[in-house]
Amino acid sequence: MSFGVGIPPTTRMKKNFSANLLFLIALNLLIKPIYLFGIEVGIQNTVGTSDYGLYYAMFNFTFLFNVLLDMGINNYQKIKVAENTQLGLGNMATLLPLKLVLGVVYMLVTVVVALIIGFETRYWYFIAWLMLSHVLSAFLLLLRANLSGMQLFFRDSIVSVIDRLVLVIGIGYILWFGTETFKIEWFVIFQVVAYTIGILFALVLTPAKNRFPTMNFSISNGWAMIQNTWPYALLILLMTAYNKLDGIMLERLAIDGLKEAGIYAQAYRIIDAGNSFAFLYAGMLLPIFAKLLAQKNVTQLKVMIDQGARYLILPAALAVVVVFFHSQSFMALLYNQEVAESSIAFRWLMGSFLFICMAYVYGTLITAANELSALNWIAFSAVLVNFGLNFWLIPILGAEGAAIASFCSLFIMSVAQILFVSRIAGGHDFRWLVRTILAIIILIGACYLISESELSDLMKLLLSSAAAIVLLAILGFRKQDLKTMLPQDE
Repeated sequence: MSFGVGIPPTTRMKKNFSANLLFLIALNLLIKPIYLFGIEVGIQNTVGTSDYGLYYAMFNFTFLFNVLLDMGINNYQKIKVAENTQLGLGNMATLLPLKLVLGVVYMLVTVVVALIIGFETRYWYFIAWLMLSHVLSAFLLLLRANLSGMQLFFRDSIVSVIDRLVLVIGIGYILWFGTETFKIEWFVIFQVVAYTIGILFALVLTPAKNRFPTMNFSISNGWAMIQNTWPYALLILLMTAYNKLDGIMLERLAIDGLKEAGIYAQAYRIIDAGNSFAFLYAGMLLPIFAKLLAQKNVTQLKVMIDQGARYLILPAALAVVVVFFHSQSFMALLYNQEVAESSIAFRWLMGSFLFICMAYVYGTLITAANELSALNWIAFSAVLVNFGLNFWLIPILGAEGAAIASFCSLFIMSVAQILFVSRIAGGHDFRWLVRTILAIIILIGACYLISESELSDLMKLLLSSAAAIVLLAILGFRKQDLKTMLPQDE
């Protein structure tokens, strides 16, 4: 990859990106925390750790084969539409029927592997509904890839929360106002309904001329498309294996597998909340990076990398410090079971989230630069480390062992990605690292003083969080960012 000679920054692009990023954050702050901490926590507290652990393990198992649904198509399409809108959208004539074929293949493979493993009868109910849910999610993500590639970020942001909004309304009514006790089996049915409604919204928000392409599928066309997208597919396979093996291995290897999977799910939920924002931000960065690389606009590219570090890496680093001092207080606020056990795993997973955010910035840049061979080798190494550590630590430490394995392997992956970008870019600006280290040192001092006070645990948590927010405002945001957060026409 070569960044080439810089050209003047694209001011309008940054204005458009910043305005849409602000809208994206506001919309997701409105919906997703209610879903994660109101709906998912409510479900787990109602059905119990073991029942939720069963759902969590089967969700991870069915998601493990999600690469067969995607085959790298979504990231490939997002980049192609960003590079050339008309040519990229022309791919839909082949991609939509290809997705249908891949959906059938995905279900067949998942069922065969489930039979080989020998899951009990109750597990099959979850496997069937979750497979359908993943197929619908794949179509929704493809439609969103088009919106993002066309830089219709406002519309994409709306679509990104529709499924969660449906779940909040439907499940929330049952949890808070219903007369029957919620059952975990209902959760998977609601997810299918939510994704279906999300697809309908995505179609409505897609420009009319691009909404229903003429289908033009043949085996040769489909195979040609897969040949173009297979490097993206390999990356998805590796990252899916990395992210979902822990839940499956906990259920199979731990002494009380369903309980340990439930504990891990409790600890991971706050990470999942942060990850949903980071994933959306990275989804916006990908087409921007791709366009800037195509333009060889090195100046604006460095600006966007620095902004990514300030908006993702710095907040994650501050959150790690707060959680280190107050992990049990966090868990006690949310759950009424296994609080102490989940708080230990939560510390390790929060550290992992810092490395996830690094990967969302630098891994996204490597993807946009089409350096997928290197990215795949890095991901493959992380998967091997993660699998080996899980196999060793889960029988001994359960959920905590899985969290430690995640921390170690993600650390290796994120550092490798940063070093790779530094090498191919001919040097790199690491001012974000200096800011982050400075913020960590200051916050550790503040949290230590607060933790030694006579205040209640809740007040200590609130004061430490406030200190982190103040540091983020001082070191993370710039006046230039505020000046560019003005809506632009799509």
